[in-house]
This record gives sequence, C-alpha cells and structure tokens, in this order.
Amino acid sequence: MPYIIDGNNLIGCSPDISLEDKDAREKLLHIVTKYQEKRKNNIIVVFDGEPENGLYREEVNEKFSIRYPRYGGSADEEIKELLGSYSDYRDVILVSSDRELKSVARKKGAKIVNSIEFYYKLKQAYRIDGRQEEKNKRIDTQLSENEVDQWMKIFQDS
Repeated sequence: MPYIIDGNNLIGCSPDISLEDKDAREKLLHIVTKYQEKRKNNIIVVFDGEPENGLYREEVNEKFSIRYPRYGGSADEEIKELLGSYSDYRDVILVSSDRELKSVARKKGAKIVNSIEFYYKLKQAYRIDGRQEEKNKRIDTQLSENEVDQWMKIFQDS
C-alpha cells in the first residue's frame, strides 16, 4: 500500500520539528526511513521548495522516494499528479491535513490519514525500534579480542 506524504504539512503538524529548523526535512526523513524499513511500504514524500542537492526525484531505496516540484510548481500539484497516476486508488494512502488534497483523494477513493495522526504513528514505531536497538546493545554477547585474552589468562592461571 503506497503512502504519499505531504512532507511540509507533516513537519508543520509535528510538535517537535519546526519548519524554521534548517534540518527539519532531514529529521523527518530519518524517522520516515526507519518506519519504511520496518513496514516495507512504498513511500513517496513530497516537499515544497527547491531540493538542497538539486535532485527533483531522489530514491532512498527501491520503495522510498523523495520528490520536489519543478520550479514554479507546488507540492500540492505534485501530489495531485501522483494521485492521478494510480489505477486503483483504494490502495493509496494520502498523509496530509490539507483540505483540498484530502478532498481530491477522497473523491478518487484513496485512504486519508491526517498528518498529526501519522506523525504519532511514526514516533511510536521509532521509539519501539529505538528500545529494541538499546535492548540489543545491552545483551550483546560478543566479546572483543581483548576480553577473550583476559579470560584466557584467568583460566590459564587456575
């Protein structure tokens, strides 16, 4: 089920990421990437404005891409064009709180998730993954060569 995410809208609805922050896109993309890796869904994030690296289409991996509108265009226009590219809208999920985009998606039969609701899903998944990573770090049973040498010395002396 592909997600089409209105990136700036999602940042604007996020309580802990600000559109004023120069790293806001990177912060959001980090969380979305973790979510996508875990869920394996197709995700397209569309941002307003110019891309920092000059690429209007960037593939993070085969199921995750970032898009920017061409000069003079808007993310909303890009999202409408994306919505129009699917033959079966029932499998598409639009993540936005923009009324006009939600109206277009609803008419086409796409599912809609409000940005703030999706952001909390992202954060929840991110926290769960983070706790699992911390747990894995705590129960890491691999010994370094130095630790092995120290244990060998202890047991050889016995």
